[in-house]
Amino acid sequence: MPIHPFVPFAALSVAVVAHAFPHPDTTEPGLLSHWAVGSHAIENGTVEEVGHALKATVQGAPSVVTIGPAQGWSFNGMSDFFMIADDFKTARASLPTRAMTVSAWVNLASTRQWGSITSVIQDNGDAEAGWILGYNEKHFSFGLSTAGADDGNGKMTYLSGSTPIQSGLWYHVAGVYDGTTMRLFVNGQLDGVSTEQSGDILYPDAAPYTIACYLDRDERHALEGVVHRVKVYDRALRDRDLAAEARKNQNMIDFRPSPESTLAWLVAPYLQFATLDSIVVMSETERPAATIVEFGERQPFTGRVELNDLTPIGEARLTGLKPQTTYFYRVTRTAENGAKAVSPILSFQTAVPADRAWAFGIIGDTQRNPTVTRKCAEGIFNLRPNMVIHLGDVVDDGFAKNQWLQDLFEPMSGLLAHVPMYPVIGNHEKNSQMYYDYFSLPTPEYYYTFTYGNAQFFMIDTNKDCAPGSEQYQWLDQQLGSSTATWKFAAHHHPCFSSDIDDYGDTERGDPTKVPQWGDRRAKHLIDLYEKHGVDIVFNGHIHVYERTWPLYKMSINMDKGVRYITSGGGGGGLEKAAHNRTWFSLHFANVHHYCYATLFDGTIQFKAYDIEGRMLDTFELTKPANR
Repeated sequence: MPIHPFVPFAALSVAVVAHAFPHPDTTEPGLLSHWAVGSHAIENGTVEEVGHALKATVQGAPSVVTIGPAQGWSFNGMSDFFMIADDFKTARASLPTRAMTVSAWVNLASTRQWGSITSVIQDNGDAEAGWILGYNEKHFSFGLSTAGADDGNGKMTYLSGSTPIQSGLWYHVAGVYDGTTMRLFVNGQLDGVSTEQSGDILYPDAAPYTIACYLDRDERHALEGVVHRVKVYDRALRDRDLAAEARKNQNMIDFRPSPESTLAWLVAPYLQFATLDSIVVMSETERPAATIVEFGERQPFTGRVELNDLTPIGEARLTGLKPQTTYFYRVTRTAENGAKAVSPILSFQTAVPADRAWAFGIIGDTQRNPTVTRKCAEGIFNLRPNMVIHLGDVVDDGFAKNQWLQDLFEPMSGLLAHVPMYPVIGNHEKNSQMYYDYFSLPTPEYYYTFTYGNAQFFMIDTNKDCAPGSEQYQWLDQQLGSSTATWKFAAHHHPCFSSDIDDYGDTERGDPTKVPQWGDRRAKHLIDLYEKHGVDIVFNGHIHVYERTWPLYKMSINMDKGVRYITSGGGGGGLEKAAHNRTWFSLHFANVHHYCYATLFDGTIQFKAYDIEGRMLDTFELTKPANR
């Protein structure tokens, strides 16, 4: 798990916009600023918001910590906070003028009167102006001063909720104002209402704009606790929007710190990178812990790997195994104080030799839909594959730790405890370090190759440069040229060919500035290599549909030399549509949530696609000619 440099998502977005048109993964309407832990590291005493619109000066020494299912910035209640602007006027373009929503995920270590999560405020005697999302000794609060309630030098309403604050728990807090009514929400539920304020927001003549500190002309009260993210909008979010935000992150709300005498799993044991004689067993606990993996073909277990370093994520490589052999295993994690987490007895199978029959599953774009992801994982597991490939966008936000836990590992746990998964990185991972921490892949991890059975897989990162002369292009050319595998499969997130209605141009109105490209410009660079080296099938996600092309060669259908391209982006992301008119390359298209499954022996492959109810969408059988 090497440390990888962060590639800012905003930079990736700019690159995508240059060649890919609207996609459902757009920014939220009216979002003025978004501060999220992990999106940008603290560097040279500053930290940027997600969209690069603002840069805060770091006061003190806040650090990134993990509490249960989420990470956040930890502030010490004394010197630590973020100064977004000494004078809010320098950030005026990123502040609301009338309607507003300010929301945050927080975990407070202590409470106090005049506590602030984020604010622009002056409250000095009866001179009151600005706004604040904060808390008092017992409850969360939302403070606001407006033109309609101005008594000459400003009048602030402090709307206090009724939900008691408990130290150590995660809360989603939101203050909403629509021009006439203030509302406070806690964990998606309405917690207070006031109609005292109306009209435009009344800002002070001068005031700082901060996160984690109440700071005005004569008072300073720093927050003690952890802030996961802060968002500010220039519109009033609806009740159902806030309820949905809480519901999507229910594992944060439900988290309760375990007693020191116990140790809880964050991610139950799962499998990575099986070979003929080895496999990797990974897991994560709520606190750093040592790792023991016991294993064997039967009980009592004779194999044992011990990792004495105390780490949250345990990564144990089991070696000296037999090919295509079922082993049973049990994982024990032990914290410094002796508290233990012990898994049930599970099983895995090592990789299959080239002369045996085998099978693999395919899933993509799981994102933030654990109900669908669970059905896909259960459907794949019911078919008993040897391994699974994931075509990227494993989560919706690669920096949101709770999404990795709640939306990926938990719904797929039954599959991943018994079957290893080999991913490619999508755009939603945002090149987050969590991708590299949670998966154990060959260096440099964002591209790699592996053999399984009589196939070789070539896994590419199409977020990065794939043009001729690039690192990945040269590596892929060399690897494909030296491959002796019967089957050659490539996988990357973005499609070389896609019939999507609007991702790669305007297919509806004929806009001359958006001529349809029918695929991703980076991925298209790889087509020549696939044809040159006789790649059999290229798998991708990104477009949330199922699509299979005809065998394609030199931009024509060629049943003998053609490469087949399969889009399988149906693991959970919001579904998309095809252009109204059929594309020349498309053989089969379905906008349904789905998963795929392939079985192979010698020169024959059988391929099937299923919807989440287990109904077959598509199937084909291919036997390789002797000259392929």
